[in-house]
Amino acid sequence: MEKRIHYKKRKGRKRRFLLQFVSLIFTVIIIQMYLQYTLDTTLSVINNRGVIPTRGTLILSTGVLLLLGSWLWALLGDVTLTNLLLIFVGGIMGVVNLEKTRQRTEPLYPSDLKMITASKSLLEMVSGQTVATALAFVLFCGVFFYFVIHRNIKKQTPKLPKKNRLAILLITSLGLLYIGQFQQQGNLLKRAYEQKSAWIHWSQLDNYYVNGFVAGFLYNLPSDPMEEPIDYSAKKITDLHEKYQAIADEINEDRDKTEPDVNVIFVMNESFSDPTELEGINLKVDPIPFIRALADNSYNGEILSPGYGGGTANIEFEALTGFSMEPFSANITSTYTQFLSTIERFPSVVSRLKDAGYATTAIHPFNTTMYKRKENYNVLGFDAFIYDTTMSFTERIDTNPYISDKAAYEQAFQKLNETPEKDFIHLVTMQNHAPYTDKYTDIPTYEESGIKDPDARNYLQDLIYSDQALELFASQLAELDEPTVVVFWGDHLSSVFGGKVYEANTVPDMHKTPLRIFSNYESNYKDLGTISPIYFYTEVLEMTQTRLSPFDALLETLQSEVPAFEKSMYLNAETGVYVSSREDLSEEAREILLDYDQIQYDVLTGNRYSLENDFFK
Repeated sequence: MEKRIHYKKRKGRKRRFLLQFVSLIFTVIIIQMYLQYTLDTTLSVINNRGVIPTRGTLILSTGVLLLLGSWLWALLGDVTLTNLLLIFVGGIMGVVNLEKTRQRTEPLYPSDLKMITASKSLLEMVSGQTVATALAFVLFCGVFFYFVIHRNIKKQTPKLPKKNRLAILLITSLGLLYIGQFQQQGNLLKRAYEQKSAWIHWSQLDNYYVNGFVAGFLYNLPSDPMEEPIDYSAKKITDLHEKYQAIADEINEDRDKTEPDVNVIFVMNESFSDPTELEGINLKVDPIPFIRALADNSYNGEILSPGYGGGTANIEFEALTGFSMEPFSANITSTYTQFLSTIERFPSVVSRLKDAGYATTAIHPFNTTMYKRKENYNVLGFDAFIYDTTMSFTERIDTNPYISDKAAYEQAFQKLNETPEKDFIHLVTMQNHAPYTDKYTDIPTYEESGIKDPDARNYLQDLIYSDQALELFASQLAELDEPTVVVFWGDHLSSVFGGKVYEANTVPDMHKTPLRIFSNYESNYKDLGTISPIYFYTEVLEMTQTRLSPFDALLETLQSEVPAFEKSMYLNAETGVYVSSREDLSEEAREILLDYDQIQYDVLTGNRYSLENDFFK
């Protein structure tokens, strides 16, 4: 009799634990569907496609989430609490993913989790509706957590036995550690995915969409920044040094300066664009008359930005280093947060000018938590970093929460007057950053602008203020007795105009922003066309008739063949047409790109032979 009762109890426990496990499976399936939904609803704005992950991919992704859920269950001992925690984390990730894809047309990456230390700053940049939704969800989950814990204490809900918990915790921990090595060569889980999935390297939004959120997220786990190029060696780098030194020597015959004998100011203007260049927008007013007129007296054109709606730090990285995002592994989405801050020294425009005796200053009218700027600016060679709480000028316009462009320029002008030596100043503005709702009380009306959406009209007012601020700064520089060159560009387009405008334009058009390079001592005109940010400094060297290093010569040679390129976008200099692959370029262009890969790999991941043989001097 006792044996029968004991058997029934044991059988009952097994049934309960089986049901609990089934509830865990149900939870992870719901989470996976929800995360996929946050991609679908966003992508439908940009590009409707009836593509879903394959059954095999979904099974693998469910298994990954189930392993994570089992680890939590073993850790907490309570399946209900585990399910709620999974729903809570999955829910927050879904909200963040939805907001990011709407604003920047790219999904949530593992590297984005490093930005959690800047959560307060990030919340200030999203819409009030999104924040309210997230807070309501957190509150809802918090109430549920309370009742679940209270119920468990009161009713003593059966938990996993300690022996079982320890065994499951050990096994699942090992499994999760192995999953964390997803990008390592020979990883069996990645191989399994590759039998069921088709990775899309050129677009992570499409990669997540086609293969599912979990697969896309795993694909973007850390790996080496670049794959080793074929024939990489010390001899190869020496050969490249000789090749491009010869080209530099030929160009340098007509140049006598070893470094620019001028102040150099980089101005990366947040979300600055020219809406009149976009299809689907019929403006009745020109928001940037000064910058448009400046084209007649400057090196002028457009940049091909690697970002849309965001990605500021990547554009900054390209401009300051001459290294492109294009050769990086597909899962490298943020150089500043993923690897740059761990490098001891890095060749850059900053370090070169610092070695030439310049005072090197970065100015960013915001806090320092975003993109680990303090650490990265130190790596790049800046002497000083001035930010919101250390600025002398912090004026804001109307109800705009961000420091104005006018105040940022005043800070830069003060720095120019303070230093006895020549200056390199890198200014990253904030005035035009999202969100745009109720930024200003006085904005162009629909009748004046031709734009119905009030958020877009607030953005239009941002551009008007930016144009006026640059005009004032240029007039101040005109009275300065120090020769100064300014490189002004917009980092990326804003996503404020929405999906209809995106659809009405080509992808390259949605990545173009204005570029002006001008001086305060002479009028210079050159039609730059569309170029990548990596070429900015070589244009400054041309304007100032400064001698080139082998690296500069490599960039000039590359620019003559491929003046603008990013992942899946290459401007063919011969035809003026964008192609989607290196293979569609000329043989000469492909060869120069391979040379470029060798140097970029050598500096980032390789043995840094190029630093030893003065490739950058």
